[in-house]
Amino acid sequence: MSTPSGYRRISVDSSRSREILHVDSFAFAFTVPAKDEDFLDRMMPWDRARAIEVADESRGTPGTLAAVHASFAFGMRIPGGAVVPTSGLTWVGVHPGHRRRGLLRDMIDDHFERSLARGEAISVLIAAETEIYQRFGYGLAVTDCHLELGRGVGLRDIAGSSELHVEVDTASADKHGTIIREVQAQAQRPGMFATLAPQTIADTFMDLEIDRDGAEELRIVIVREGARPVAWALFQRKLDWTPSGPAGKVRVRTWGALDAKATHRLVSVLCDFDLMSTTSMGSFASDDPFLTLLKDIRGAKVAVKDKLWLRILDVKAALEARTYSADADLALAITDDQLEANARTWRATITNGAAIVSATTDAPDLTIAAQELGAAYLGGTSIIQLHGAGLVTEHTQGAATALSNAMAGQGQPASNLYF
Repeated sequence: MSTPSGYRRISVDSSRSREILHVDSFAFAFTVPAKDEDFLDRMMPWDRARAIEVADESRGTPGTLAAVHASFAFGMRIPGGAVVPTSGLTWVGVHPGHRRRGLLRDMIDDHFERSLARGEAISVLIAAETEIYQRFGYGLAVTDCHLELGRGVGLRDIAGSSELHVEVDTASADKHGTIIREVQAQAQRPGMFATLAPQTIADTFMDLEIDRDGAEELRIVIVREGARPVAWALFQRKLDWTPSGPAGKVRVRTWGALDAKATHRLVSVLCDFDLMSTTSMGSFASDDPFLTLLKDIRGAKVAVKDKLWLRILDVKAALEARTYSADADLALAITDDQLEANARTWRATITNGAAIVSATTDAPDLTIAAQELGAAYLGGTSIIQLHGAGLVTEHTQGAATALSNAMAGQGQPASNLYF
């Protein structure tokens, strides 16, 4: 697809950060005080920042920005433990004065082209509105269990947890960024970002006053086993009072832990601050061992939300990068409205956990769209589930079961960072 008439694609640098902020402030209905307007300079991946500029006065003032987008460079864990280069789409916004002209679709095309040129076979995003990006082949690959925990939440004991050392401090990217990197690098669940660019660290620690809603500045809890960090959480507390006493709330922005013992210690600290009555905390996988430690699972008010949406950009590279749980030999007809190179039938020969994928003229055993392939890629959504919903078409009896068994993971995927 060509860029709509009267517009042109451009790369943007930090000299245009205020213009980018202007577009996105209209797209997402926020205003940043002048004293904080330089925050984009620190956290925007400028070598991956793009925009659509007005080129013709029939569309507005030439040279002004009509739409913007960028992407973070991630190394994402996938089934089998490999870490693959992944493009994290972010800061996507179209100025309301330029909507309904095809600019979003053109930005997505631009994002796909540039991601593929960098060797990134996968794109991921966190959706502001869930329906928008499904039009472009993104499937829901990671869900998020969110908990509301009371003060002194009741947990079953776990050996060694109480011996772990805890630090609580004011959060600082310079001081604590390496700790987050160290823990993230060891996280094994598919969907976790194991390698982070400097801009991602800056984004994770971003603490604008307009986002606090009256809460304190950003804080951090670090859990160590000896000298080794095994868990961390970024959080903010907001004090409140009721006629019966203090009723403050702890909001955990993001966190990471390497095992149930570390999670137990981390949550115990986050749920035991003076003057606080509840702790809000998400990013749990549905099969996280910590959930079995809750004595009152009903009291945790578990809510399941969408988290990470995934798009396969290069079918062959993506399918060959991960490992599989069962052997299979299947011809898969992939439908893909955006990426012509993917829209063909592929022979996937899976042996001893590894896949060889090549284009074929064989009759397909299954037909699957790019959106469903993305949803199933990390093992969180099964092919059987998608087939049962009528979203995967089986041409050879038993083919859906065979592919589902092959793509099944050892656990549910998870993703703990926002971007």
